Amino acid sequence: MGAKILLPVKAHIKKYLEYSHGNQMEVSDRGYASFLLLLMLEKHKKQDPRTVRPSQKLIDHKNYFPYPVYIGSNYEISKGLYISTANIKRFNETVDDFFREQMYSFINHPNSTDKVVDYDIIRFRDMFGISEDELPFDNLKRWYYRERLRIVSRRNFTPPFTPQYTLSL
Repeated sequence: MGAKILLPVKAHIKKYLEYSHGNQMEVSDRGYASFLLLLMLEKHKKQDPRTVRPSQKLIDHKNYFPYPVYIGSNYEISKGLYISTANIKRFNETVDDFFREQMYSFINHPNSTDKVVDYDIIRFRDMFGISEDELPFDNLKRWYYRERLRIVSRRNFTPPFTPQYTLSL
């Protein structure tokens, strides 16, 4: 039979999921976001009727928007239909991190059409149909330069070598 739940997600994450999964995502063990949701599913507690489905209190059409997720009957029986509020927020953060990592690799791709970061950020955001109100350009630009600095500092760091054993000849 299966079930359809409305998952509260942020506006730019909803557009990203609609671009990559369509109007409805099916929970499965294939794919990044769908497998993440599969791991977050819990069975509801019989004494607490609030845990039958994910909390709809987060959906306010300002910060969180509903995104339909289909859960097949096998996963409904074995895993359940409940996703806690903490897991919903963790899902949003994880998909947002994945989105930003994709933006970083999009900008640094060797076949990038523009070698200007600003244009690449705008092009990446436009590819998913995300507006300035949903995800500001300045936030993405600041994140990009911080991430680039972080990666360069990790790449150039070599820990000091101290030998543990010395062999004498």
